[in-house]
Amino acid sequence: MTIVEAEAVSRIRSHPHLALFTGLALLLATLAGPISDVSAKAPPLATTVFEVSAYAAPDSTAAVVAVLPADAEVELTGNAAPGFLGILYDGQEVFVPAQYLSLGTRPGIDTATTVEDAPLLEAPLPDADVRLTIPEGETVVLTGATVDGYDAATYDGAGGWLDRRSLAR
Repeated sequence: MTIVEAEAVSRIRSHPHLALFTGLALLLATLAGPISDVSAKAPPLATTVFEVSAYAAPDSTAAVVAVLPADAEVELTGNAAPGFLGILYDGQEVFVPAQYLSLGTRPGIDTATTVEDAPLLEAPLPDADVRLTIPEGETVVLTGATVDGYDAATYDGAGGWLDRRSLAR
């Protein structure tokens, strides 16, 4: 037993009501369950809305690697470029126009471009911890959630929150 643990046990023994309150606090914390987490992770899967070409690079003039059928489930890599999202196809990353992918019933996945170096935050708060800083001019995937002027987004596989003022749509 460490010195700190021994001191805690001594305090509890000398103050029985402290043990009761500590026990009640632990019981309530257990019953309350986990605190809900406002998450901004990128969804790993999307569905093609129509038959779509998959390109070797995020450019419609790049080589076509494959033609994907409508309603194909694809795995997103987390990489994005203006109008394109990276997906895995046959073990390699290829790029598909974002408007031909869907996360649900609405076609298209929204992207935006950073208009300044933008901190990707762990929570939609101005004083939240910064996961990483996204350089100006980079494309991010918007996951659809918004809270108090912050958009949930992913960049290079990392999810977080961006101040809406640092984005151009």
